[in-house]
Amino acid sequence: MAQRLVVLMLIASSVIIYSVTWIVIEFVIFRDAVKLRELMSMLLKGSRTKDLPKVRYNLKLTGTVGRDIRLLQKRKENEIDKLHEMANFRTQFIADISHELKTPIFAAQGYVHTLLDGAMEDKEVRLKFLKKSAKSLDHLDRMVHDLLELSQIETGNVIMMYDHFDIVQLTDEVIDDLEQSALKSEITVRRNKTPREAIVYADFIRIKQVMQNLVSNAIKYNVDGGKVTIKIEDLSDKVLISVIDTGTGIPQEDISKIFNRFYRVDKSRTKTRNRASNGLGLSIVKHLLESHNTKVEVESEIGKGSVFTFSLPKDKTAFHVTKAKSEELDII
Repeated sequence: MAQRLVVLMLIASSVIIYSVTWIVIEFVIFRDAVKLRELMSMLLKGSRTKDLPKVRYNLKLTGTVGRDIRLLQKRKENEIDKLHEMANFRTQFIADISHELKTPIFAAQGYVHTLLDGAMEDKEVRLKFLKKSAKSLDHLDRMVHDLLELSQIETGNVIMMYDHFDIVQLTDEVIDDLEQSALKSEITVRRNKTPREAIVYADFIRIKQVMQNLVSNAIKYNVDGGKVTIKIEDLSDKVLISVIDTGTGIPQEDISKIFNRFYRVDKSRTKTRNRASNGLGLSIVKHLLESHNTKVEVESEIGKGSVFTFSLPKDKTAFHVTKAKSEELDII
């Protein structure tokens, strides 16, 4: 009898243990597994992580797995968002470049067809239309050249030749190069008298290109009879260069956009003077200065003008220190 009672108690305890174990498995493991399955099902249906309900897991392991799944999904969403941004950028870029290329092409076509339709008989008209056609084609050539150069700069395919040179002398060369362009609109271009010399460590050709773009823009978007002043400040470890114009100014909301490809502040600056501009100059300036581990700062006031300022190191050591700090910030 006692033996039988022991057996019954063992059976009963086994049943209880089994039942409890099953309940634990059901509520702790299986329910977590169901939650994970529901999570995966929602993700497969296209739900984004922000739309997923917050779930409390019974086990640390399943909770970790759930968080890992969400993290992986978030990374994939970021990758998809970047792909969408690239696709939108490409679409917008194609639309922008198509529009920009059409303008000089259609202008040249119009002049040529007018000549073919009979205007060639008049020598004066013929010469006038040929000059306009050449001007449109020159603008097209500059645009293609700038696009190719900008692409090379952005992809890091431009070799920089750093050396010491006098930024004051370079500035005088740029002023001489653009003198005729300024005189056409009675614009005065000058630089401050001091310093007489300021040695910097940079790529001479690229910095000259930066200066030409900035001074050319200051002339182009100035008012008739306006002024362009190039201010050079020789500081302890660097040289500060500012290009100041007396143009109509740039609206504050547009300042952050003027370095984008093809961007023009049509409502304010382009009303001043009807001159060809491909909207790439400032974008090239931005990338060339970034290659020198510096950037251009812009201050502008409507009706008073704009100031574009950047700095260059005076020697090789300062250049490498600046570069190291930049890389350190990128890592952080």
